[in-house]
Amino acid sequence: MEFYLSKVFSFLLDPLNFLFLITLTLVVVFFFLDLKKFFENLLKFFFIFFLFLGYIPLSNFALNKIEDYIEPSRYPVNQLTGIIVLGGSFNTGLAPKERNEVFLNDSSQRVTKALEIYKKNPRVLILFSGFSGEINPQGWNETEMARKFFLDQGVRSENLIFENKSRTTFENIKYSKDIIRDYKGMWGLITSANHMPRSFLVFKKQGLVLEPISVDFKTGTSKISWLNFNIRKGMSDWTIIFHEIFGLAYYKITNKI
Repeated sequence: MEFYLSKVFSFLLDPLNFLFLITLTLVVVFFFLDLKKFFENLLKFFFIFFLFLGYIPLSNFALNKIEDYIEPSRYPVNQLTGIIVLGGSFNTGLAPKERNEVFLNDSSQRVTKALEIYKKNPRVLILFSGFSGEINPQGWNETEMARKFFLDQGVRSENLIFENKSRTTFENIKYSKDIIRDYKGMWGLITSANHMPRSFLVFKKQGLVLEPISVDFKTGTSKISWLNFNIRKGMSDWTIIFHEIFGLAYYKITNKI
């Protein structure tokens, strides 16, 4: 049930979907309002909404705070016992299986970073956690694509461990924590920088403090021009921001962090 609720809220928190629902609501109530007043208020709403959405310094500031909330690990990667890689790097569906190809997405650094660490530390264990984030998964699931990706890149099968049941962040931790506890030594956690606070804190709540290895940064460290305006990028940034803030709030309320 929680998985399906997360999909509903993810839809609602997307600025474009939100805009559609607001517009639909306004059109419905249009018949009960004065026509002139309706269009005046509609124009004001669209102006303020797109100004907010596209003003990059604002979204960049908020997203940067999320990405930098957890300090990056300084632990030597060649001394790590293992690394857990959270799913989300692959485009699932029938096409990858039909083409016999792994389809990477814009979170692909999760798996490429694991590969980089393996090359520096050939003894490291790679625990990939993830089944599918789709409501009705078809074709290869994420674990199947991860297995193909790592084996094709020359990672030895004895270095690979797969957790193939999780569909949410909490399930990543729920189904992986006992695997990590079975091995002594320090483990690293690889996920996107904006996703690191939520996943790191859930692991910590379960009594596991891992070395955070953040990837897929969307923001830099330098200041950006206060005149920067880009609706497409702003929409992408705010989708991530709303998703993570809601996720953190929900996990806090349900005592997961």
